[in-house]
Amino acid sequence: MPIQKPMIIRNQIPNAVTLLNLLCGSVAVTFAFSGDLVLASWFIILAAIFDFLDGMLARALKAYSAIGAQLDSLSDVVSFGLAPAVIMYVLLRESMGIDTYPGEFQFIPFIAFLLVLAAAYRLARFNAAGTGQQAFRGLPTPATGLFIASLPFILFQQSYLTFLKDIIGNQFTLLGIVIFLSILMVSRLQLLSLKFKSFRWQGNQSRYFLVILAIILLFFFQTAAFPFIIITYILLSLVSRPAVL
Repeated sequence: MPIQKPMIIRNQIPNAVTLLNLLCGSVAVTFAFSGDLVLASWFIILAAIFDFLDGMLARALKAYSAIGAQLDSLSDVVSFGLAPAVIMYVLLRESMGIDTYPGEFQFIPFIAFLLVLAAAYRLARFNAAGTGQQAFRGLPTPATGLFIASLPFILFQQSYLTFLKDIIGNQFTLLGIVIFLSILMVSRLQLLSLKFKSFRWQGNQSRYFLVILAIILLFFFQTAAFPFIIITYILLSLVSRPAVL
């Protein structure tokens, strides 16, 4: 039995990182409800980093497990479903001139929680289909989370993006974003898998192009670049026509 202990510990390292993803998502929810949307967005971004690292560690350590796969999806529902939904809920209330904290009941802001339902359905379908595909069906939940996490940066921090503030701060734009992203997550639309099976150029042209463009956009727009990156990702997927999931 003592011989197996290092193996057991190694297998739990990716799971520990996944739990950090869940922790960040949970903290993001609390900050969003308290009205600190920028800090909530930072925790969603941090959750996305942990979400990337847990998969990388699992592959590097060969520490795959059924529990890890389920834990990853449960964490993603919170970090990239619930937390972004709360941010949108607060933004919708503010766009309608309603206090951030619940007062008089208004139905419209609660439409933001479609994001949680869509994220949960998309992740359950992904788990049922298995892993290792060359294409996704529906928009990955981390992409949705990062898209919405960028909105507070555009609205409250990026002074040179004033032309976008009036558009994004409009309640109809926000509702359109919620509905559009929710439909994309549950759709059967084929989207490019971002997993590199090798670092060769052949077969990875679209992925390398997206990475290069993402670096350029991040350099110029910082955290406000995520919507542009995700829109590019969707368009690139449609052009490249990846294999069916």
